Amino acid sequence: MKKKIHWGYPLLASLIAAPAMAGEDLQINGFLSVGATMADSNDATIAGADNQGGFKNDNVLGLQIQKQVNDSTTVTGQLVSRGTDDYKTEAAWAFVTYAATDDLDLRMGRLRIPFFYYSDFLEVGYAYNWVRPPEEVYRIGFSSFDGVDLTQRFSSGNFDGSVQVYYGRFQGDLTIGGNPLDTDLRNLTGIALAGEVGNFGSRLSYHQAELIIPASAADPVEDFRYSGQTSTFLEAALTYDDGDNSVIAEWTQLDHDTSALLDDSAWLVSAARRIDEVVIHLTYSTQVDKYDSGINGDMQKARGLGTEETSTTLGLRWDYDSSAALKFEVQHNDEEMVEGADGDSAILYSVAVDVIF
Repeated sequence: MKKKIHWGYPLLASLIAAPAMAGEDLQINGFLSVGATMADSNDATIAGADNQGGFKNDNVLGLQIQKQVNDSTTVTGQLVSRGTDDYKTEAAWAFVTYAATDDLDLRMGRLRIPFFYYSDFLEVGYAYNWVRPPEEVYRIGFSSFDGVDLTQRFSSGNFDGSVQVYYGRFQGDLTIGGNPLDTDLRNLTGIALAGEVGNFGSRLSYHQAELIIPASAADPVEDFRYSGQTSTFLEAALTYDDGDNSVIAEWTQLDHDTSALLDDSAWLVSAARRIDEVVIHLTYSTQVDKYDSGINGDMQKARGLGTEETSTTLGLRWDYDSSAALKFEVQHNDEEMVEGADGDSAILYSVAVDVIF
């Protein structure tokens, strides 16, 4: 049986097995994903791919530096360059960690949003079996925020758990209602609970933020105004992993005070089987928007809002050498509804190489 790998909170350094560089208390690590995609048609949109082939949408390069300043303080920075952003480099992480005790950490600076099960290593392709996490569930348009968090870890018998609370703010471009807008998410706050007993794991989280956008984007209908409205996000996940067989089920729900954005729910179920250095996996994921009742719902339909889609993904991962994996995937995407109208379907073929160093 292959030993189970626990991809843990909070640092990528715990994920990467490469030795530290330039001193015992300085670690320099990184990750790289390169891939290619080809869709059988352009009738449906999958991961930004088309039927002409693409070689950059799944490309991600990350470099992380971690320095132990003293017995209680660590600084961490992570620079990420993404093919989807024309390889612009961003500081995805830039924070200071104060270890109050062996099990209590306080961090401040730029942090990853703790919305999902795979949030801490969302762009580290080597950390999961997919070429990319299912877009139906992993659909939030930003991945980092500026703020502070507190994480308490605890154990009791064979149970290991953690509680994370955070507060912060996101300022940047987001696509809202189909339009790219200069967005300010204020009072971004939440809590995430995680636990593990033997081969079983679970996660439950709650998040909310106040949405502020420029006055130029204001809607004349009061119920359809974005700015000053609160949105909430719920997430729950259950996992099983015995080293050879693994299953993850994850559910999310997004609720908005404004009728300009549709509430939605999404979930996925993924099962995998490891045979020596090869993993075969199958995933089903779905996302459905929900209309308001009454006249607001009628207006949402008239404005062309509403998406409903499902995907089925069959994939193979081959760990062909240490710290390197080759992946193949076939994904069928069915867009039952797009912008309030009937959608279409397409098949996406993907290949990727993920490495950590």
